[in-house]
Amino acid sequence: MVRPGMYREAVASYNAAFLDQPIVAQYRSHLNLIQVHVPDEMAQNFSDNNALCILLHNQIPLDWVDHAYTYGMVYLEQQFHNPTMSLDIFCEIDDKRHQRLLCYGTPPAIPQWDGWREISEDDHYCLLFKHDKEHALPESPEAKGLYYYI
Repeated sequence: MVRPGMYREAVASYNAAFLDQPIVAQYRSHLNLIQVHVPDEMAQNFSDNNALCILLHNQIPLDWVDHAYTYGMVYLEQQFHNPTMSLDIFCEIDDKRHQRLLCYGTPPAIPQWDGWREISEDDHYCLLFKHDKEHALPESPEAKGLYYYI
């Protein structure tokens, strides 16, 4: 999310490699998103490529990822002030971000999504219901590691 254009490049590469199955962004009212569970012992090895594969698999629209740029910046800023983040890692990520900004510019936000609103009581109960429903589902015996549901 902090590297402008990275997902666009991944979608273009995927579409070129799989001409008969291009990425078709989901814009329906009911989305089918597959959650990935990453065990704690694998979190350190979670890469950009893993994140891109998850986005591609879920056919996330390009403009949604562009919109998430500001969130990515805030998250990176928060991590920078976290004593566990290495300054070298931060500088590497930030340097790559600056290089991509020169090539692609700042990703546009979705105007209708800009801003912030407090969660309503209905939203809260809807999320609780979905959370309970998800955790009530049985786990697949084949489900292991990073690609838990993929």
